[in-house]
Amino acid sequence: MIVTENMTAKEIINDFKENYGKVRKLLDEDSKNDPENEPYASKYKAKAILLNMYVSLPTISQSQSEDSIDKVKLDAMMGTVLLNIGIIDMETEELTASENVLVEAEKLLTPNATKPEVVRTLINVYNHLGILWSNRGEQEKAKEYLVKAKDLYENFKCTLQIPLAIEQIINNAGETTADDFLLFEKAHTLTLYYLAQVFWALKQNLKAAIYYYVTLRRQLQYSDYEPIDWALNSATLSQYFAEQNGFFQSRHLLAASSTILEQHEQNLQAVESNEDAHLAKVETFKHRSADVARCWAKYCLLLMSASKSRLMDDAERLEDAITDMSNLNLEDTENICGGDIKNLNFPELDVSKYENKVTDKFLLMYQDAREVFLNCQSWFNKAKEYYKLDSLASDYIKLTQDSSQSYSYLAFFEEDDERRAKMHKRRVDMLEELVKEINPVYYLQYCRQLWYELGEVYSEILNIKLDKVNKTSEKPTPHALKKINMLCEKSIENYDHFLNSIKDKNGKLPRKLEYDVIRPVVSAYAYMGRNSMKRIALDKAMQLNNVKKSYESYQAVVDICKSDEEAASMMKEEYSLCKEMVQILPIKIKKLETELVS
Repeated sequence: MIVTENMTAKEIINDFKENYGKVRKLLDEDSKNDPENEPYASKYKAKAILLNMYVSLPTISQSQSEDSIDKVKLDAMMGTVLLNIGIIDMETEELTASENVLVEAEKLLTPNATKPEVVRTLINVYNHLGILWSNRGEQEKAKEYLVKAKDLYENFKCTLQIPLAIEQIINNAGETTADDFLLFEKAHTLTLYYLAQVFWALKQNLKAAIYYYVTLRRQLQYSDYEPIDWALNSATLSQYFAEQNGFFQSRHLLAASSTILEQHEQNLQAVESNEDAHLAKVETFKHRSADVARCWAKYCLLLMSASKSRLMDDAERLEDAITDMSNLNLEDTENICGGDIKNLNFPELDVSKYENKVTDKFLLMYQDAREVFLNCQSWFNKAKEYYKLDSLASDYIKLTQDSSQSYSYLAFFEEDDERRAKMHKRRVDMLEELVKEINPVYYLQYCRQLWYELGEVYSEILNIKLDKVNKTSEKPTPHALKKINMLCEKSIENYDHFLNSIKDKNGKLPRKLEYDVIRPVVSAYAYMGRNSMKRIALDKAMQLNNVKKSYESYQAVVDICKSDEEAASMMKEEYSLCKEMVQILPIKIKKLETELVS
């Protein structure tokens, strides 16, 4: 772009239009085909053109011609050039240069911030300065720029003016098109999205989640979304709210996710094609539908878990049944949801079909839990249509573990002992079937988890059976005694498998356990100690053997905690109990040995 004193405003505009068109083609089209060894080739070409435009624009004399360019328009043109240079510098990892250029653009545009020609460009400048400082780890600095962008958008909307795109400015077009207006709104949506990321980095998780929620709502409002991505983002966000007992919001997000996926499926089915691109879309749909199904199942698990905890922790305060987070003191200084977290919804969507399938209230009775449990199982089954053991083993294993956990939660609400035992037996069946199918060489971590859980489940069934025996004055049948001993053996056997997987080839535990295995290792030994004592012995010799095995397990806990301060600190209660048992059991062993000799 070479500007001379004799050029008219029209010629200058045409020259700018031509060069800016080249820049956009390089950035929007040619850059996608850059060679691997020159990934920024098109960006560097575009930057060279922009730098020439940057040098030439200030030389335009507005007093030389009667048709001189309005200064606001000229600033908008220069601001656009600077913004694009700054973006290219950021994408090519020249961050200091990017910062300098973007700050220059900010200073240039700020005096006319709310002018229709300037507002969108300045919002984008603020957004990219926010991204730049966030990537540097300076979240507060990033927040300052993003709040400026948010405030500018809101102030401009109050003026009732219509934003002008750079293309309108250089083409002298009269009215803003729908696409231009959408780009303005999209810039604000991005501001909110970047603010969500910044608040999350600042550990203000609730505020971040609200911003993510509003971002999703705006994408729906302006039809500016890709269905699969939107559905997955909505389902992922639902997990945060469910973890905070915000089941009202979580269910709504999941229902919206499933509604969008259902609409997308209908669009895919309307196209009859065997082309690779279409088949890839169908495969992606199946994959992400399975992911959303897993999120639904997780919602059910969290609802059952929270309901269990609530009933166990404080049965006297069951009237406090808030599941919409309305009890939180939300500091909505940015007025993002009107100060009421219940305002977070998607009015554009009818999600009742999915919301009506499962409650968002805490569970009190078995029937309540059973309905959620059945819903949970249906989502597990849907997820397993995609995640299969022979192709996606890790995901299948996790699904089976979660399914086992759902039976555990349901058993909590069941009052009948026999039915509870059958629920835990169902867990045993699915976990044992799974552990037989997977190779410990490749899936050692999962095998460890399965062995440990099987040890726990057999212990649960054992306790149910022992309670039944203790509740009756009748002498237990030989079958009942045999069952109790079998459950003891099975529990200990699985804990042994777990412990052996951690020991070295000489059968020794590491001198110092890794942090994440301290609790399960110590707990496994403690459970083995208890369950060894629960064996029903038919003679003194067997009883002595059981007590000795119990002593060995308790002694193992004491040895671990004596040599590892971290383990002793983490497992104080178990350590104290085991030290006590190690003192008591030798007396019992000596007594039994004496009785056997005499």
